[in-house]
Amino acid sequence: MLRNRAAPRRGSVLNVLSSRTGEELSVHGHADARFAPVVEAFTQNFTHHHEIGAALAIYQHGKPVVDVWAGYRDLGRGLPWQRDTRVPVFSTTKGITALVVASAVSRGFLDYDTVVTEWWPEFGQHGKQAVTVRQLLDHQAGLPVISTPLRTTDLHDLDALARILAAERPRWEPGTSHGYHPVSLGFYLNELFRRADPAQRTIGQYLAEEIAGPQGLQVSIGTTINGDGATGGRSIGADELAMLRATTRGVLIDNAREIPWTMVLDIARHTALRQQRLSVEALSNPRVGLPQHASRETFIAPEMPSSNAVATARAIAALYSDAATPGASEIISDELRAELAAPSLPGAIPDHDLVLNVPSRYHLGFRKPHPTFPFGRRTGPADGDGRGFGTTGIGGSFGYADPTAGIGFGYVMNQLGVAMLDDPRPRRIRAALDQVLGAS
Repeated sequence: MLRNRAAPRRGSVLNVLSSRTGEELSVHGHADARFAPVVEAFTQNFTHHHEIGAALAIYQHGKPVVDVWAGYRDLGRGLPWQRDTRVPVFSTTKGITALVVASAVSRGFLDYDTVVTEWWPEFGQHGKQAVTVRQLLDHQAGLPVISTPLRTTDLHDLDALARILAAERPRWEPGTSHGYHPVSLGFYLNELFRRADPAQRTIGQYLAEEIAGPQGLQVSIGTTINGDGATGGRSIGADELAMLRATTRGVLIDNAREIPWTMVLDIARHTALRQQRLSVEALSNPRVGLPQHASRETFIAPEMPSSNAVATARAIAALYSDAATPGASEIISDELRAELAAPSLPGAIPDHDLVLNVPSRYHLGFRKPHPTFPFGRRTGPADGDGRGFGTTGIGGSFGYADPTAGIGFGYVMNQLGVAMLDDPRPRRIRAALDQVLGAS
């Protein structure tokens, strides 16, 4: 079982003046005294960087050391962010899904190095017959694009979706390169999972029944609104869900350096020439609406295990804490924990991402530290660029494990940012955390 799930002490940690609303806000929750600089970095997102509502949770060696929240879950209605406020976390979902897959591998009904067709024979069409589960997880299968137009309503018919996915042609020879699968990956993994699971459950069902429910974690994939909000359930009350806000002019100005200008200009050039770009194709299907509308039930109700988990920061941090802490639970074996924590080193696959057009490293469904994206502590040259693993979400959310320091980290917010890969808000918090851990 995951340990130390008791709620930290409640109360106001401190009061801050919001740069967004100009009013005084209370930062609620608890933080161990030595993590005060981390809480200060969290508050500066409100005082200097236009944050609306957010939560931060950090576990160390299985124990909660930071659990704070502040601001508004719904600015338009003036509703405050509360202890159990959940929010859509976009691609931070991929890390949650990768942890579910790791649980299945630990329990023996999935294997990273077995071909997908072992469970899903139809997947082998068009040269995909040798694709392994590992290659699929690590964005090497060449399947970032779904060619058949889909709407969110189409995502509820999993049998029909499986036929569409199986018929897709790879955009490069599987196993020779990698390119981020922003949405499609979750659908492929979900179909694979429900075929491999002895109970034929989806990833969302397994997460609810085997992990979130038993461990009391408020995280779900495939979520309905107006439920009773039971911990670990897949239905929540409307007032538990944070309302996302579109990027504002102030946020754009504050984060101009974070805009991926090279990618933006590349997309614009291809659009002007009426050429398709992998990144555009990968992000434009299925048509699920603008990110600021992701709090709607039409977005969060179907299972999209790449992009539509709804979670608290505490749940994300607890999941990663389990993955970073030997002996923490039976959800993931210690042998697999060691494999997840493999150092981030250059491998046989080039670092260049064919979809994002930036350097990146992936491992068993997670992003790994890279010179362009450092996170977590290093113990020396043998660590390469670190043993951490996690995923970021468009708009600013982030969850990761740092096995070297025994850290599980979760950050969620409802003001959408502009950085695609490393939002400055959690980055500032990570910098403060690194200083604290370096001094301890």
